[in-house]
Amino acid sequence: MESDKQEKGSAVGSDTANLPEECVAIMVSLTSPRDACRLSAVSSTFRSAAESDVVWARFLPSDYISLLSRAVHPVRYASKRELFFLLSGRHILIDRGKMSFGLEKSSGARCYMLSARTLSIVWGDTPQYWRWISLPDSRFPEVAELINVPWLEIRGKIQSKLLSGKTKYAAYLVYKINGHGSRSFSFQPQETAVIVGDHISSHTVSLATRDETCRNTIMFRNFLRWRGVLTLPYIEDEDNDDYDDADDDETVDIASSPRLRNDGWMEVELGEFYNKEGENSEVEMSFMEVKGRHWKRGLIVQGIEIRPKF
Repeated sequence: MESDKQEKGSAVGSDTANLPEECVAIMVSLTSPRDACRLSAVSSTFRSAAESDVVWARFLPSDYISLLSRAVHPVRYASKRELFFLLSGRHILIDRGKMSFGLEKSSGARCYMLSARTLSIVWGDTPQYWRWISLPDSRFPEVAELINVPWLEIRGKIQSKLLSGKTKYAAYLVYKINGHGSRSFSFQPQETAVIVGDHISSHTVSLATRDETCRNTIMFRNFLRWRGVLTLPYIEDEDNDDYDDADDDETVDIASSPRLRNDGWMEVELGEFYNKEGENSEVEMSFMEVKGRHWKRGLIVQGIEIRPKF
């Protein structure tokens, strides 16, 4: 019985290996970029087929020529495979540098990043609150730096038809915080949302480091005790930098935490959504802190990135 299975498997493998390269290329093109790379190790026929333009043309967006025509700088490539890995290795700037485009390497799904200039930032054009600067590690010519505001509201939009269908996406605020700016974000959590039609995905986040949040909690409680508003007993450990109030009932549950990106910037998830095939809706994204009315500063916004979430 076992020998029969081995002979059958060997026969199937032999039959596949003997197929014309054009047929193998069509078979491979029906898989995914990740599978195509794996299949190239099966045999010389598969390797040759997996590197052909027939395969990688299917993994590229159907409108890739139109997208490349919008690029700020000419995109040069010798094959469709080279173009795919170029777009999946880094984003290209399009639309006069106000947006970037790329592909997710394992699936070929579309990814976009909206520059700060394309976002709606309350008081963004008021010099006393925000200023526009250039940073060498930003992919865009300009980024927005927060000087000082009590009302922080950042919004962005993108049409879902620009994204890949049948794909789960998430939106991320890409940012940095300079100097002691983190402290100004520790008094009040920030709120995020992604809205597509009737679908709403929202998070409570904090751009402040945990140490800053604990330190400001202690300072605020001591102030309330001094004013006679708070009557909770004094905790000796509150003077210790290692004070941990994670079990405090008043601690806000942070649903999404910032993380360091490979490019040196930080990002925090704003929300997620599933993009249906043929979907033609507006994707609205927001990052806000308007309840506490505390003055905030030091935030540098590069943009909002929309990419597949696995």
